[in-house]
Amino acid sequence: MRVAQDTVVSIEYTLKDDQGNILDASDGRGPLEYLQGFQNIIPGLEQGLLGLGAGDTKTVTVPPALGYGEYSDKLLQRVPLDAFGGHAVQPGMRFRADTNQGMRTLTIKAIEGQEAVLDGNHELAGKTLHFDVKVVAVRAAEPTELAHGHPHQTGGCCGGGGCGSGESEGGCCSTEASAGGCCSTEGSEGGCCSTEQPAAEKQGGCGSAGCGCG
Repeated sequence: MRVAQDTVVSIEYTLKDDQGNILDASDGRGPLEYLQGFQNIIPGLEQGLLGLGAGDTKTVTVPPALGYGEYSDKLLQRVPLDAFGGHAVQPGMRFRADTNQGMRTLTIKAIEGQEAVLDGNHELAGKTLHFDVKVVAVRAAEPTELAHGHPHQTGGCCGGGGCGSGESEGGCCSTEASAGGCCSTEGSEGGCCSTEQPAAEKQGGCGSAGCGCG
């Protein structure tokens, strides 16, 4: 069977940047399993795997437009430190916040005086991604998997991890450490925020993290 719409695909991968630095890999976590055609992974990787079969290998290059988008200065905003409810904050900390664009992960980029500079860009925004992929298995999806939009059999939102799960800092369905308070930010509707460890995660719900897992 070949990778096509409505197939469950299991892959091993290594993700590198333009300089050849390894950003993520499935080594030690087992293959990533996803449902083709349901946006479980970033579009460029999903498209690049079409037609492959078990045992096939391929290097898939994903431009920003088909990955995490271009970096945008419009997603930077400043908020007063007292908006964090007295919690200590520092650069690199991440928060989930309900904004006008929906739930987003915001990273504290800098502390300047009594303000925090928040960055709503994904940390891989603007980067061209290079995936070295091996297809481990391909099978037809079960009706319940198609109904739910993700694989079931190996467990977990994304079928058991990978593509950022380990990020090394969180799973495909990683939970966030709830250490923040409520903060209202410019351009947002307030909402509850929680801190989490820095991770290459993709905003979203089930299967919300990772280099391609979304």
